[in-house]
Amino acid sequence: MNFDFFDRTYLEWIVPAIYFLAVLIELFYQLFFYIRLLALKKSAETTLEKPISVCLCVRNEEDRIDQVISQILDQEYANFELIVVDDFSEDCTLQKIGQWAKMDARVKFTSMSQETRFSEKMAINLALKAASLEQVVFIHADTVQFQPQYLKKINQETDAGRLTLNYSNDQIAPTFYSKVCRIERFLLFLKSAAYSSKGLPLFFEENNVLFPRDIYFQSEGFRGKMNNHFANLELVFNEKAKGKMNISLEPETIVREDSQVEKRHYEELMHKQIRIKQLLKLGKRLVLTIENYARILFLAGLIGLLATEPQAWLFILLPALIVLGLQFFVIKSMAARLNEEKIFLSSFVYVFVRPLL
Repeated sequence: MNFDFFDRTYLEWIVPAIYFLAVLIELFYQLFFYIRLLALKKSAETTLEKPISVCLCVRNEEDRIDQVISQILDQEYANFELIVVDDFSEDCTLQKIGQWAKMDARVKFTSMSQETRFSEKMAINLALKAASLEQVVFIHADTVQFQPQYLKKINQETDAGRLTLNYSNDQIAPTFYSKVCRIERFLLFLKSAAYSSKGLPLFFEENNVLFPRDIYFQSEGFRGKMNNHFANLELVFNEKAKGKMNISLEPETIVREDSQVEKRHYEELMHKQIRIKQLLKLGKRLVLTIENYARILFLAGLIGLLATEPQAWLFILLPALIVLGLQFFVIKSMAARLNEEKIFLSSFVYVFVRPLL
């Protein structure tokens, strides 16, 4: 190593100073937010079954409505109800739901009688009004993997008054955009979980979140949010949730969805998170912005210094390896816990490209 590295003018110190500051910020985020996720422990088992309303909003789902309803009703859990809202389906979805309601008293359903501009939010509002139990969780109609122990496990993971963030993602598919969307959703969950576990509730996904029903009505529902068509309950959660959230990393609480992912879905996912961030309170936006820019400056500073001062490569590269090593360890460990081992390496690369996108 050439110790002339330290012999420079104040102006010449600008790039190294930015780089080492970015390294410190990166280390702070990794140690304060992300590495702590790995220490989350399983909750103790309990025989007390808290009442849970499972809500399902559907539209033209006659081909798979039977599958998702049967998975929910097959739960190894007694104290729950299933609320199904039909969003003006034009096929036989509503008739199939009615047949299930006749066969099983746990199934309650209602429907929207006409097309509306804000149909998704109206359907959610109807579901929450129809729900009679305190805790509520929404599941998508394209859910294909729903473990029989799902409700039993999220019952163990939750505390009264808190929201519980569970993992959901697309099932494995060979297409490029399916893989990229899986990576994006995986990393968004890590960010949400890391921030929420430290008392900064952050939600990019409404699906598979267990929450107190009253949080919706105390915030007057979607009042003032109807035109924000890019998101639904995420808007309520980000505005009204306070304090630390419960985070479940258990395989039984993972939900997989069968989505035919195309380029537009990836673009919509990126657009959605950008718009959600814009509506966050100043403190959260600031924390997110610092993290993103620190990552950009870290990479730019690393490449710039290695290109201009290769003789000091060891001094430059050592702190970078610490940052990269921590990031690699977190992503690999979380991918293993969430059954995402096949995308952990691509997620590690993507996490450094993502701020530029």
